[in-house]
Amino acid sequence: MQTIYKKAGIVVKPHNEVVFYLKSAITILKQLNVEVVLEKIAADLIEASSDVTRDEIASRVDVIILIGGDGTFLSVATQAVEAQIPVGGFNLGTLGFLTELNKDLLEEKLIEIFYGQSTVSERKLLEIEFKGERLLALNDVVANRGNISRVSKLLLEIDRERVVEFSGDGLIIATPTGSTAYSLASGGPIVSPRVNGFIVTPICPHSLTFRPLVVPDHSKIRVTSMSENNRVFFTVDGQKVLPMDTGDTFEVGLYNKKLKMIVAKEMNYFRLLNEKLNWGI
Repeated sequence: MQTIYKKAGIVVKPHNEVVFYLKSAITILKQLNVEVVLEKIAADLIEASSDVTRDEIASRVDVIILIGGDGTFLSVATQAVEAQIPVGGFNLGTLGFLTELNKDLLEEKLIEIFYGQSTVSERKLLEIEFKGERLLALNDVVANRGNISRVSKLLLEIDRERVVEFSGDGLIIATPTGSTAYSLASGGPIVSPRVNGFIVTPICPHSLTFRPLVVPDHSKIRVTSMSENNRVFFTVDGQKVLPMDTGDTFEVGLYNKKLKMIVAKEMNYFRLLNEKLNWGI
């Protein structure tokens, strides 16, 4: 029986226990006659040779196997989207909504993945335009005051309609995938990845009546910094931070490609929520 993927890239988060799982994954993949391409960080951990960077690996392989946490997953997500290859994440952390595969079932899950027995969930992304630059986000884009202990003033517009100008700590625009991240911690709703919408969640607004919104994902969302005495910063998937001066604007819409995320065949979204959030305990 032939595997459906021939060349696998391995990306890891440096961690006390990652070397054990990294070596195990390499052994299993070689037994499956899959060519292994190690990201340089992973190679260095086991004293192997590789000059392939995280930015390059998606263009060199036909699937990425990731061992780490959601931050590591987000660091390769946009490259995987552009290359249109799937990503399967084994979780080394405690929560892991993106890296949902169980590291203790590494051999079983790798066999399922490479023999086409796992499920691929397609996830939508945000496309952000700022000063001629295009950025992508799987989880969210966040506009806030950074480390400065002053409030931010932001103008929110949706489809060219003024929604609100408000003061507070900031604003989150999230995909359904990102609804369980910062947006949830800020009081936003949990939204199934099947929902065709974006979540707009204010962070500690001074107006207590400004509540989270769910809007169609064909909307164009525009955020303008109205803060006069301090800069606003916006963060894309927790990976990139850019400053906004007074009057600066970024616009958010739906990207035209989706991420192919490998999930366990026995897992559904509501079971995942139950396990990760300890519902019913």
